[in-house]
Amino acid sequence: MTWADAHDWPTIRRKRKAITAFFPYAVRHERHRQHPMISDVFLHAAKSSRTGGFLWYCIKPFMNTLFSDASDISLKRTAILAFSYTSWNTRDSHDLVRAWVETASAIPKEEEVAPSVVDALLQMAFFELLPPGNHGDVWSWLTLRPSLPPICRGRYMGSHRGVMQQVRGLKDIEILKSYLLVVWSEWDSLYGSSTMCKCIREEFSGVEANSHRAELVQRLDEVIGELDKGLAYLQRDVPDLGERGLQRRKEQYEELRKILKEIPEAPEIPTCMSSRSIDLFDLLTLVEHA
Repeated sequence: MTWADAHDWPTIRRKRKAITAFFPYAVRHERHRQHPMISDVFLHAAKSSRTGGFLWYCIKPFMNTLFSDASDISLKRTAILAFSYTSWNTRDSHDLVRAWVETASAIPKEEEVAPSVVDALLQMAFFELLPPGNHGDVWSWLTLRPSLPPICRGRYMGSHRGVMQQVRGLKDIEILKSYLLVVWSEWDSLYGSSTMCKCIREEFSGVEANSHRAELVQRLDEVIGELDKGLAYLQRDVPDLGERGLQRRKEQYEELRKILKEIPEAPEIPTCMSSRSIDLFDLLTLVEHA
């Protein structure tokens, strides 16, 4: 369908109400296996629009129905993918958010779905809309480390100190590391870089964090390398980026890399002693008990 072409996003935006009206129709046909790909076409149109909340607000009751359909995983998957394009971040959306959390915690973790889940999750954490609880199952989507698009509200909002505190509260170093690897990007400045610096010093010291630090440094090298390609290169995907914004990003990511490199490399603890040491230890034990 040519109207869903990514290069024609202004036209797609203007047709958002019509596309929203057809979305339930498309899902209904998918439910009955008549046209199993039709909802994917509508989701492609929403993605091509480059607009958060693309689906009109009146779609909320239908989204609740999709989440509550416990018998069909494919429909739940469709609801998760469409959620990122729904206007959900308002005070009257708590039931919808709760249904989203329950669904995202239960469906199989797929790389294709991960960007939508992580984008929405980071925004929910920023707006403090997540219901009370640990939610480790839904935060574990971060470990898939999805590649998010250049313009992504979730990634930028996700670097806020409040979101980082929620992730640290999970007490899971793999999720925390994956969170950093996801929100670090040449496409965004960091919302809470000073808090991030403190987190790195406190969470990634010690011998058990040697490999984690290596992964984090590698990611920062990649981000800084992209930033070094210059303003014109980055403006192809983020036209609003200016020289000041570029320099700020360089400073933030170079500071994080500096902190990681300054943490002393802890020596590995031997997993076993040499045979000579064992023999000497056994001999001393025998003498002691003689």
